[in-house]
Amino acid sequence: MIIPNMLLVGSTARNTGKTTFCAEFIKKWHELYNIIGVKITTIHDDNCLCHHGENGCGACTSFRGDYEITEEDCVSGSKDTSSLLRAGAIKVYWVRAKKWRLAETAEQIIALISKDVVVVCESNSLSEYISPGVTVITHRSQIEDIKPSALPMFEKACFIVDISEQESLNTALDGIGIESSDDGIKLIVNR
Repeated sequence: MIIPNMLLVGSTARNTGKTTFCAEFIKKWHELYNIIGVKITTIHDDNCLCHHGENGCGACTSFRGDYEITEEDCVSGSKDTSSLLRAGAIKVYWVRAKKWRLAETAEQIIALISKDVVVVCESNSLSEYISPGVTVITHRSQIEDIKPSALPMFEKACFIVDISEQESLNTALDGIGIESSDDGIKLIVNR
């Protein structure tokens, strides 16, 4: 599935700057384009063995079914989705999906989004099912353990951003352009 108006941002590990990068991109472009944010939480295991520790974060246990799409409406919250709203996104969706339903979930997300908006999406797993306009992967140089879901993104990434280096962040932000035509919006790499 080709989605030329999407910026797909993945990461090598938790807390490596996906949301920071997405928010900076939204701040840069939100006055010129309508931007929709999407954060995907992929549930890899029916037993919900949470990577947040013994008590977990509740993301996978607080919904029923195989996937759920909810719209964020709290600008002042501490969640990543609230950060995207504060940055200037007109809407933000939080998608929770079991891994085996991610392709179907991607189709549901696309149905919510028109071709005349920019979509900024946080996800590693979605890269298996879609081809976005631009792909970015974030990391921190001091992190050695890379999530398995990040490995395929390295081949597809237009930019690999070390979020701990401002110059790396700026290079990627400056390297992404947006074109608008009668066919819709398309994200491009400015080289």
